[in-house]
Amino acid sequence: MKPLLRTLAVLAALALTTQTVRHAYVLWFEPRSSVLDKYDRPLKDEIETAGSLDELLHRYDVARKEVDRVKAERRATNPQAEFGAQQDSEPFASERALREAVTSWEGRAKDVRSLRFYWGIGFVFSVVGLVLYLRVNAWAGLTFMIIGFSEAVYWTSPTFFSGAATAEFDRLLVHKFVLSIVSIVALASAIYFLRIFRDERKGFVAAAG
Repeated sequence: MKPLLRTLAVLAALALTTQTVRHAYVLWFEPRSSVLDKYDRPLKDEIETAGSLDELLHRYDVARKEVDRVKAERRATNPQAEFGAQQDSEPFASERALREAVTSWEGRAKDVRSLRFYWGIGFVFSVVGLVLYLRVNAWAGLTFMIIGFSEAVYWTSPTFFSGAATAEFDRLLVHKFVLSIVSIVALASAIYFLRIFRDERKGFVAAAG
């Protein structure tokens, strides 16, 4: 069983370490600006600096009312007026961008809740598996640990950016970064208690001597 444990431990460590590094890069080092930002910077700043969903929704409400006002004015003079071709002009463009930002925020908030729940379930499975491995049955314990660490690896895996950059997106990244580190510590603890690499280390010391 030791070869299997070692293989699984190396794979889990590889996945958790690489994605933790990526989370850190996206949070603190990845450029988020573009040379095209000067054309829509005021609106982009409003979206990125929004501190809550309510604040973002208030800005969307203002833009939506302006769109409704423009539509009403144009339909008063032309009841057959169509607006599909004008979606890239103001105020339609701002309304669309803010609507996408609100949708993105709600999606990220759901992702944070899912991450907390499923990672917690995975942690419980890992602890139960460790106890089973040490005191009841090794194979049963290994099964539970595989399930637990698989949940941790999957739910802390990188979130590829889509939608508007909001504070909630950064909050999701922080959660994934922190829980990835906790997962690495949990994995290291399991390796220590199960003595997965202890024989190799003793053999290396003996050979060196």
